[in-house]
Amino acid sequence: MSKYVFAALMLLPLPSVGRCQDAIAEPEVPPAVSKGDPTVQRTWSGPPQKPSSAKSFWETVPPIQPFPRQGNFNIAPSGPGYYTILDQLRGNELQDRPKNPYLQWGQNANSFYNIDFRYLDDPKNTQHDFLDPLKRVHMGSWLFSTGGEVRDRYATIQNAALYNKKPQAGADDSFNLFRLRAYGDLWYLDRFRVFVEFASANSSPQAIPPNTTDIAQNDFQNLFIEGKIWSVGDKRVYARVGRQELLFGSQRTISPSDWANVRRTFQGVRGYYRDDKIEEDAFVVNPVAPSTNTISSIDDKQLFAGNWFKYRFTKDTSVDLYYLYLTNTNAGVAKGEYKAAGAFDVHTLGTRFVGQQDQFLWDFEGALQLGGWANQSIYSGMYVGGLGYWFENVWSKPTFWAYYDYASGDPSPGATNIHRTYFPLFPFGHSYFAGLDAFGRANLKDFHLELGMFPTNWMRFTAGYHVLYLDQSKDALYSSTGSVVRQDLTGRSGTNVGTALNGVLQFHIDNHQIVLVNYAHLFAGDFIRGTAVTPGAAKDLDAWWIQYAFKW
Repeated sequence: MSKYVFAALMLLPLPSVGRCQDAIAEPEVPPAVSKGDPTVQRTWSGPPQKPSSAKSFWETVPPIQPFPRQGNFNIAPSGPGYYTILDQLRGNELQDRPKNPYLQWGQNANSFYNIDFRYLDDPKNTQHDFLDPLKRVHMGSWLFSTGGEVRDRYATIQNAALYNKKPQAGADDSFNLFRLRAYGDLWYLDRFRVFVEFASANSSPQAIPPNTTDIAQNDFQNLFIEGKIWSVGDKRVYARVGRQELLFGSQRTISPSDWANVRRTFQGVRGYYRDDKIEEDAFVVNPVAPSTNTISSIDDKQLFAGNWFKYRFTKDTSVDLYYLYLTNTNAGVAKGEYKAAGAFDVHTLGTRFVGQQDQFLWDFEGALQLGGWANQSIYSGMYVGGLGYWFENVWSKPTFWAYYDYASGDPSPGATNIHRTYFPLFPFGHSYFAGLDAFGRANLKDFHLELGMFPTNWMRFTAGYHVLYLDQSKDALYSSTGSVVRQDLTGRSGTNVGTALNGVLQFHIDNHQIVLVNYAHLFAGDFIRGTAVTPGAAKDLDAWWIQYAFKW
């Protein structure tokens, strides 16, 4: 790829130092996030208001994909107040929520290549930060930004990942996960881009084997070139080639999975288009398999392709339509009828309808899967239904949700020519199943209640209560990536996985720093107790996490 980058650079004019005053007329694109985090409040999630005057050229570069609402989204406070702990200590009361490109709340999966600092090129901007000189550095027709993240998380877990080996020693663990990310982003006008992101992730010694997503000491998280390939009037289409993260919709099917110490990434080609109402993305990529000590390489036996379309009816209501294709030809990756081993290819057709009308909230998503699983045909699916209400005029402005989350299982695993277990693809599982990281969206039914509230403008508390059952008793309990956690082929252990509680408290120190305290507990049901290797040895899953993150 490097020779093509070099050739393209040679065709472009050399930069001259100084702030660019280029007044090239460019089309309007979705505005910078100006009042907080769209995962938790009603900010930018749709077409902008009609501007009083056209934006300058650099206020529209790069084209930003507005961060989509996840499930269980909350509505954060706005108006006069203290929005960080440091502001509170200094007596610095703001009239409204400040701009925060890194997003204030939640486990932020947004990719660094999609961070929106365009407001710094607004001549009327009045918000400044001591790290602003690292962003939007102009050199004639060129634009450069850099930044990154340092994150450390302490974890103490009992019965980690529903550990089920004999003997049970090692099921309890305490350890630290550390991560460093740093990026550089170079644009030539809006025509050409080079983006590089380095990542290093490590773990203190663990009593049980680390996950494959715990350690990757020196690697490239993103490494791509991007160019404008078509432009007519106010319509622009871009192509991106190289290593890149993917994030769409609710992240129930495609996400970088930021809770993991090593974020998920892919390598291949992506084309995209944006306007006020439409987002259109098409891609063909290979997953990147994390490597502990060397630069990670692609899994060339897996091919992932798809098309994701979003349409916004209003700034608060949108619909997603998507088609995703995944094939995996690794040896024995699928077990079919009569235990036949083979490859699989999964076609996923899905849609999501999410929105808000005043204080009423909703989130509906469904997907059908077809294809081949070893010597079987696939017929499976999932659906999610959630209704919420935002108590706008109550202390702490709580948001309450009631959800039902279903993913199909197989009533007779391997006994027929139909495979009915939903395959979760590449999801962000931590957000949706009580933060337990022990199971995922396959052969599972989950009724859950979610509460989010803001005791102060700089503190967020969320809590969830989950009632969990298998869809089919003879099928397995699966991890978030689709591997078997536990199974009783006789079905005698029943379907009751258990009930789970989780709570998260977040402290917004300033626009760069956040502290998170997370607790989760699974009260083991009949299925967990019945599938213990050692009778009577089954335990609840209990976990604490304390995390500090600094982004610059």
